[in-house]
Amino acid sequence: MAAPMMLYLSIGILSFISVITCFDEEFEGSRTLSLEHSFDQGPDPVFTRRGTIVVKSVQSKKATFSQGATLSSEDRLRLKETVSVDGIYRIRIPVRESGEGTVYISSFTKACAIYESSLSDVVIVSVDQSGEVLGVSMGTAKSCTGLEVPKSNLTDWKTTVELSVTVSGPMPDTQSYIEKIKREEQEKAKGAKTDDRSFLAKYWMYIVPFVLFMFVMQNVDPNQAGGGGR
Repeated sequence: MAAPMMLYLSIGILSFISVITCFDEEFEGSRTLSLEHSFDQGPDPVFTRRGTIVVKSVQSKKATFSQGATLSSEDRLRLKETVSVDGIYRIRIPVRESGEGTVYISSFTKACAIYESSLSDVVIVSVDQSGEVLGVSMGTAKSCTGLEVPKSNLTDWKTTVELSVTVSGPMPDTQSYIEKIKREEQEKAKGAKTDDRSFLAKYWMYIVPFVLFMFVMQNVDPNQAGGGGR
């Protein structure tokens, strides 16, 4: 009885650890981001709250969008007016506070694309491995074709959130590179090492035969050299 009991206990503990691990992976790095939008076309657009982005897991790239409220009739009218002037639709996310105020990341697309997609868009949030928000972009499934969209399709946002996680590249092996450069310099120094020997020490094998030849030639009797002709 003891052995089966220990087996069941071990299985139970392993299962519990597995559940805890999955839970941690699922919700690691959770963060809530406020998504704001604007239909204004001027240099200083006024933004209002559109909803909330919840980053559930950076590792698993899981994030969701929660709509704050349905698009009001006033906002629907502003959207159509923006489409009529071929304007842009803007979004932004506040990421941190600085000495000069709130720091935002922002993006935009053509308002007609949002309109003809019936408020269906994809918001891509770029983060680093620690969950720090680096940027945002957006896109729609449809382009601008002049399609007329019923008002009933312009009430709720159909937003998909995607996480783009920036991965740090491999660090250069600086130490190995420096050692390699030093070895190459040492090899060059060895190859270019100067010969400090004297001229005679370096070329005696050529000088001695020449000296002997000149000595012999100087001691040759000219009369003997020509006596064979008599």
